[in-house]
Amino acid sequence: MMGYLAWILCFLLIGCSSGIEKSYYQLPTTPSLVTKKSDLLTQKQLWIQTVQLSGILAANGITYQTSDVNYVNANNHLWASPLEQQLMQNLVNQLSIMLPNRLVSAQSLENRPDSLNVFLTAFHGRYDGKVIIQGNWIYKSDKGIIKRDFSLLLDQYENGYSALVRTLARGWTQVGQSIASQLS
Repeated sequence: MMGYLAWILCFLLIGCSSGIEKSYYQLPTTPSLVTKKSDLLTQKQLWIQTVQLSGILAANGITYQTSDVNYVNANNHLWASPLEQQLMQNLVNQLSIMLPNRLVSAQSLENRPDSLNVFLTAFHGRYDGKVIIQGNWIYKSDKGIIKRDFSLLLDQYENGYSALVRTLARGWTQVGQSIASQLS
């Protein structure tokens, strides 16, 4: 019995000492645009109301598709801050630059600003070296509502989670460019 307990204790110690270190990832950011204070009074406002992730994408781990029907969230490759916040801030920065005649914000700044809601159903890497970004966005203004779907399939040129995050960021930039071109 004593030998059995010693073996269990030994395995527990080995298991605790050989833990895999966690890695944290942040999407690269677009530099923000500084707006002059006097310009704020005359700019039309765009409120990015939400960037919403579906199901598995809302977890802390980076999502990866392992087969045609299986998805996993990495246990040791995690987002440094909630992915929704990262995507929102990147989109605010990007649209601020691409739509210079608008004040783009993640907060409502007046009674009836134009609003943008983005819904992501895919934002992950895949077993065949592809990166998938899919979803839709809805823009509401006093002129009406616009709804557009988007779907990107990008090549990941290097292996590893860092390359995956960079490719996801590149795709998210393309989504932002598409939104800006359709709103300008």
